[in-house]
Amino acid sequence: MPPRYAPIRSYDRGFAWEYTEPERPGRRALIPVMWDGLPLNTGDTESGLCSIVENVEGWIDSPPLHGNDAARSIADGAAWGPKTLGARTIVIHGAATGPRDLLGWLRDQLARRAANRRPAELAITDGGLNRTLTAEVRAGTELYRQTWLGPSAYRWQVTLTAADPLLYGAWQSAQLSPETGEDTGRNYPREFTWGYASAYLPNTALLANEGTADAPVYALYNGDLIESRMTDAEGGRVQLAPLAAGMQIRVATATLTAEAAGGLSRASYILPGSRPMWVPAGGSSRWYLYSAGYGHVELAWRAAWA
Repeated sequence: MPPRYAPIRSYDRGFAWEYTEPERPGRRALIPVMWDGLPLNTGDTESGLCSIVENVEGWIDSPPLHGNDAARSIADGAAWGPKTLGARTIVIHGAATGPRDLLGWLRDQLARRAANRRPAELAITDGGLNRTLTAEVRAGTELYRQTWLGPSAYRWQVTLTAADPLLYGAWQSAQLSPETGEDTGRNYPREFTWGYASAYLPNTALLANEGTADAPVYALYNGDLIESRMTDAEGGRVQLAPLAAGMQIRVATATLTAEAAGGLSRASYILPGSRPMWVPAGGSSRWYLYSAGYGHVELAWRAAWA
């Protein structure tokens, strides 16, 4: 099919014309890009507004890496330092064309989000990999920039910062309930894939992480529970003081921070001997809860990508 030219409506200069590709069977759909609930890569819409994301920088790249290595004075090389990941910087380049009133509406939506003081979710869907990755972002010191290309089109650019440099998949959940207050034997880390009926008790759950970075887990403890111990096959351990009936404490297992409703600290409930727990990158981990009582622990985590 030969190429064609399509008119673009303009309020003050009649009609402009631009080249558009012919429709082809099996043509790829645009990759969905959503910022704080606003779709940015919609293409042509029935209203006449066409919004396109031309490029997203810093999304697929790894975040800044800080090795913190120390140069040796009287020996070769350097001493390994504690490696950390810096904040991720994401730059979105887009373009829009259509009626002037709709272009103004889109500009206001983008500028409002750039000026927002609170972080918001940025989500990009990769249809080929069948996954949507998200990050909490906020515009920093860079301005929202807009350049008019004519009376009915402009290009825009916004720079966002993700304080947490990891990208996350969909939320997953599991629940652990006390089965016994004491160990009944040794925990073996190997997971078999045979199709036998499951023999695992309600005090254990398998947590999976298909990403490229260790995934943090959030555990919501619901009393009543006696002094509890949650472990994994990698040597992690969270020991929590007893909880009365109706009490709730949220524990970030990766940082060993504990909070009650309203963000009140409950650090004193984390007992000595506790060690951070994650779900390892590109694998899975079986977690166990040893306690007694009528309460339970709700686990929530997301696969993480660096």
